[in-house]
Amino acid sequence: MKSPGALFDAVFVARPVLWIPVWGFSALGYWRALCADTVRLNAAWGFDRAGEFGWMFVFSLSFGAVCAVNQIADRNVDKINTGFPLLAKGRVGKRAAIVSALVLAGASIGIPLAGHPVVALFSAASLLAGAVYSLPPAYFTGRPFADFLSNAVGYGGIAFGAGWVLAGGSVVDPAFVRASLPYMLLMAGGSICSTLPDYEGDKAGGKRTTVVVLGPSAAYALALALLLAGTAAGAATGDWVAVAAGAGALPVWVLYAMRRTRALMEATYKVTGAFLMLIVAVLYPVIVPFSLCVLAATWLYFRLRHGVVYPSLVPAAHEG
Repeated sequence: MKSPGALFDAVFVARPVLWIPVWGFSALGYWRALCADTVRLNAAWGFDRAGEFGWMFVFSLSFGAVCAVNQIADRNVDKINTGFPLLAKGRVGKRAAIVSALVLAGASIGIPLAGHPVVALFSAASLLAGAVYSLPPAYFTGRPFADFLSNAVGYGGIAFGAGWVLAGGSVVDPAFVRASLPYMLLMAGGSICSTLPDYEGDKAGGKRTTVVVLGPSAAYALALALLLAGTAAGAATGDWVAVAAGAGALPVWVLYAMRRTRALMEATYKVTGAFLMLIVAVLYPVIVPFSLCVLAATWLYFRLRHGVVYPSLVPAAHEG
């Protein structure tokens, strides 16, 4: 790295703020696996569970590697879309992104091999899913239905499963399928909505996402159906967290169906995620200080390094 700033670039091109929902889904898997064990479930509420969170953090490094690879693969399309993708904006070089991806991928597998090999397997699964999602010839991120389904499996299946096994559960147990289903459905709906803002850019760049192929209205109808299905699956499996997240976000989703504004469009997937993370903060509070540190570091990085205010990503000179 040529400078300390370049080192920070290599870290933030992996989008550590997106590691927070990975921790959240892992914590939900951990919590669901312990639901029948009230003694261990009560213990999980305290900060003495930091050891398990450490492994969740190591596992999340694989998602960081995937984020870096995704920015490399999509840098041309991202130039058209909104937001502030570091690679597409020319703020971070391709070499830094490659180094970041390799280091994080290696750490996510290498570190657990010495202490918790099953985490290494989940990291490998995450990296494989990320490669299929971002890179040709599969390139699921640019294929209808495969785009949101791969996100649903990545977060609601793999990340959730990592927490499940850390609590002593088995992913070949039918109970795991039942427990993860509501979260995969909720994630699928949110994933579709998260690509609505990129409709014009993806279409112009030849990226055939579900939203581009179906059109924004039909894609949103599918996303809403998935949200309702996830909420219903939560009710059927006795998972009040999934029910609360789906039901809590539903008014915003209905409001967007009636008023198609940009703010409400973005609120659909952000509100669902926010409900889940707020509940996780209560169930597994050890996540809170780490999440706040990541958010603060991200704000400082964008402000000091690039002169923009996170999360609005407007120039700092325009703030207020």
